[in-house]
Amino acid sequence: MTPKILLTLAATAVIASGCDSGGDSAQPATGPLTVRVTDMPINTDEINGVCIDFDSITVHYAGQDDLTLDYNPSPTQVSSETHCIVEPPEWDGTTPTPPVRLDALTGLLSVTLAENQEIPVGRVTWIRLHFTGDAYVNENDNPALQVPLRCPSCDITDNNTGRGFKLNRPFEVTSDGVVLTIDIDLAKSLHRDANGYVLRPTARMEIDGTFGVIAGEVDPTVIEAQGGTPYTGTDVDTGCAVYVYDGNGAMPAELSAESTEVSTASVRYILSTGLYRYAAGVLPGGTEAAPMPYTVALTCDLDTPENLVAEPEVVGFTGEQDVPVIAGQIATADFPPPPVP
Repeated sequence: MTPKILLTLAATAVIASGCDSGGDSAQPATGPLTVRVTDMPINTDEINGVCIDFDSITVHYAGQDDLTLDYNPSPTQVSSETHCIVEPPEWDGTTPTPPVRLDALTGLLSVTLAENQEIPVGRVTWIRLHFTGDAYVNENDNPALQVPLRCPSCDITDNNTGRGFKLNRPFEVTSDGVVLTIDIDLAKSLHRDANGYVLRPTARMEIDGTFGVIAGEVDPTVIEAQGGTPYTGTDVDTGCAVYVYDGNGAMPAELSAESTEVSTASVRYILSTGLYRYAAGVLPGGTEAAPMPYTVALTCDLDTPENLVAEPEVVGFTGEQDVPVIAGQIATADFPPPPVP
């Protein structure tokens, strides 16, 4: 998380005709915009929470005035599962909105920064996610301590008039509306230096209807064999994750700061079912006739935030398998126990 910001965005334009109110005085056409944020998981051995205080979104049009949308959730949209809530246990809607707990938003879990907000129809060339500058990290050895999280590339400059990070990818707003999901790769965005934590945002953006999901169950014997932590009545996080790569047979033998995984998903114990499951969302999908090929495998050797990873990190992948993904559908990829000899 240094001054250079790398954004890998894959957005598909949705094209439809605008509409007006008819009669003698036509009203400008508008469409609803929804923006959600999620992230890829990081190693939780050291970090207890990554808290980002999002407050607004700037929408930049081609040939039109910019539009600012405030992040103004209702109390029902804020919980300790998705936000960094200290006291009281639940947010009452009157105090400042708690920061988004970005590290917890893996798989299908997301936070909606804007929901069905009517904006003008037209071509958007970029959007910027703003936060106030009070972002912080909680560490496991002192969860109450809020270690400041800096984002040099997000600061206000001559070319950046609003603090936040910019996603440069055009898309079309139509009268039918657009739903955007922004997937922040926290494992590549969060770094440590001599002064603490630094955010170098690395993200991609997808439009709903163009992506699919890979999800499945992991047998506890696989978690134990890989050095993960099975559930013992306290922490549901196993310390394991499923990595997703483009193409068939695409898993690397080692990971580094330049690894090209499309997504990762934490393996967690689900209290309601007694199963260990994961879900990797926001994956560009194909069609029934031509599904998008991916490769998945499980590891319990997760990345940790460092300055720069000089040497690749050798990890122990297991259960490598090819998975075809269709847009709008959930593809299943389980990790069963090894066969009995």
